[in-house]
Amino acid sequence: MILFDLMSKSYVQTLHDNVTLISGSQVMPQSTSSKAFIAKIINISAATLYPIALSLLMPVFMQTIVLEKEERLREIMKMNGLKMRNYWLVNFVWFFVLYVAAVLIFIGFGRYVLDTDFFNSMNFTVLLVSLLGWGLCQVSLSFFYQNFISKAKTAMSKVFF
Repeated sequence: MILFDLMSKSYVQTLHDNVTLISGSQVMPQSTSSKAFIAKIINISAATLYPIALSLLMPVFMQTIVLEKEERLREIMKMNGLKMRNYWLVNFVWFFVLYVAAVLIFIGFGRYVLDTDFFNSMNFTVLLVSLLGWGLCQVSLSFFYQNFISKAKTAMSKVFF
């Protein structure tokens, strides 16, 4: 990240001499209440488990697409007049809606049930943009990786590696 930061600063400096880039990173919010030890444990586990749990939808996306390819369902749909543009658009929207539903459940659970600092202290716009970007990447990568996998059984296991 530091290398990317230095490259960005030098690139902007070569284009515009009077512009200065200032960058930084935001650490995960920490609790300062009397229950700080328990809150830290919950926050550390949340920071570790939330990205992993939200990544578990990608194998489902992959398995669905590869299964349709393996069982020749996609070819049958094309014979019946389905345009591939519409096929990919519907799959993209459906997978993204599933991901957004999972994100909303995570945010609701983390904000109102667990009351973690990860969801309460962090800027909601930054959190939402990060999570939605993560979902767009997962759906797009599942579309990309399906080109290299021909069996639905291996689609689930290949995504994790």
